[in-house]
Amino acid sequence: MMKSAGSILLTVILCSTAAAQPAIIPRLGRAPHRPAQTYELLKGYLSDPLRGGFFKIVRGDSAKLLVVERDSIDDKNWNDWAYCKLGPAQLLYKLKDGRAAITVKISPSGRSFSEVSVTANLTGIYALGSSETIAQCVSKGVLENRVLRAVGATPQNT
Repeated sequence: MMKSAGSILLTVILCSTAAAQPAIIPRLGRAPHRPAQTYELLKGYLSDPLRGGFFKIVRGDSAKLLVVERDSIDDKNWNDWAYCKLGPAQLLYKLKDGRAAITVKISPSGRSFSEVSVTANLTGIYALGSSETIAQCVSKGVLENRVLRAVGATPQNT
């Protein structure tokens, strides 16, 4: 009897831990350009400080994969892009730094189109005085949809 109660407790703990982890959900769209052109458009958009504002291109790979990062995200954009669940002890904390890493995968779709998949990994650093906490945040989809629209793709899962 003790053994089954222990395994039930372990299962409940593991399930609640898994449920607490934020999910990274890809946003999909179909761009009216071939993959190489879609890649170049995205690279230009994301690196433009007035439009995409992603300063560091981490990886680019033959018009199929683009990974970019950005930090020092302002409060307005952060509030539009991310939901960060903080514990009761951190309710008074303020955003110190928001960080985003975007992964874009591009694949051919017909003769003149591209399938585009965009995911955003968002991390918030919150502080109150000298206390800090790091939160893995959930994307609201706004950032990914902006990236898709930059290449003329209509987001499919909004």
